[in-house]
Amino acid sequence: MTLKVCVLGTGNWGKVHIEAYWRNPDTQLVGICGQSNRERVDRMAKQYGANGYLDFAEMLEREKPDLVSVITPDDQHFVPYKQALDAGVHCFFEKPLTMNVPEAKELVALARRQGVHCGVNFNHRYATPFLLVKQHLDAGKLGQPILFHWRFTGGHYPERQQTPMAHLLYMQSHGFNMLQTLGGEIVSIKGHAADPRSTGQLTSVTLSLKFASGAVGSFVAGVDGDYKDPDIYGFEMTGTKGRVKVDDAIRRFEFAPRPEIAQAHQEQKGAESLALVWNSHFFDDESRDFGKTTDRHIAHFVKTLLVGEPEPIPIEEGLAALEAGQKAIDAVLEV
Repeated sequence: MTLKVCVLGTGNWGKVHIEAYWRNPDTQLVGICGQSNRERVDRMAKQYGANGYLDFAEMLEREKPDLVSVITPDDQHFVPYKQALDAGVHCFFEKPLTMNVPEAKELVALARRQGVHCGVNFNHRYATPFLLVKQHLDAGKLGQPILFHWRFTGGHYPERQQTPMAHLLYMQSHGFNMLQTLGGEIVSIKGHAADPRSTGQLTSVTLSLKFASGAVGSFVAGVDGDYKDPDIYGFEMTGTKGRVKVDDAIRRFEFAPRPEIAQAHQEQKGAESLALVWNSHFFDDESRDFGKTTDRHIAHFVKTLLVGEPEPIPIEEGLAALEAGQKAIDAVLEV
């Protein structure tokens, strides 16, 4: 079976979705919809052999797709997401699910009432280093998680929205979802924030986390950096049997096993290092291309839809990440 697919969104990330479906043998791209630029929509529709639209509802009515991908600006998610779900088609959404929790809860409830396959594109989880983290965790090589660290300080200033710490809802939704995926429920968040420009936006934040499992974590988030700066993105996880580290999402993975946690420091001294390192190969274009993480996720999502398996990253995870981000904002503002 080949799924008929429509895409709303013709920007840079919309094109990532469009090309992923265009290359996928299990999907047929039938419709592309923009919001205002007719020339761009027609050009892209012709390029990818689809029909072009400027009206999302019209595209849904005429094309009757099996699956839609919706990529609009962060604060404009709710209306088209609801339109797609109301149409009763399977949905692949971009993060954040919305910019507020009540709207996200409404979308989750609607998706489940409609009985559609509905996922959220937390594509960082499809980067090779994080796939390796999950493999090592599932194989028991890390033991019980003890400590997590997330840091993402890319240059997203000025903020996309004017509300304080909005980046914790859109940009840092990746971090909350990653930590929830690997560490489980986050039960406590405390934090502090900086406002270097005196705008009230609070553009850099540090958080202290406590997980239901007993693990703890730190979370460093900001929009005051620059993407050309080195090492703006990092993840670490320490367990009772080892430690993993990821640099820049797609660049490097490191696993270092450790002796039993009860072993004395003196007994560990001089032990041979057994660290394992993965670096993206110079010619491995797929692993070095961040956009290809969405290809991987879409391919996985489509396969599960075709065989009737649960979504790899269901819509509920979009809500959980948003709730954690809002909880972090509330915690900082209460200080």
